[in-house]
Amino acid sequence: MSKQNIEEKEVSQFWKGNELEELIKQQGVKPINNLDEVASKWPADDDPELLLSFILEERALQRNITNSEKRS
Repeated sequence: MSKQNIEEKEVSQFWKGNELEELIKQQGVKPINNLDEVASKWPADDDPELLLSFILEERALQRNITNSEKRS
């Protein structure tokens, strides 16, 4: 197998991703049964709406950068 074929296979495997069950097994995570437990770990002075706004702005910025790179 050529180096290019190996690289193409690795790239396709990367984008294929894992099934949710496989990721759960690899990461050893468990389902959340009590949302209050999660909420208790969230800093009291953090505003979830500000976090969401930041994430959406960053995603929009990334999309704009990606779109401008495609046009170049």
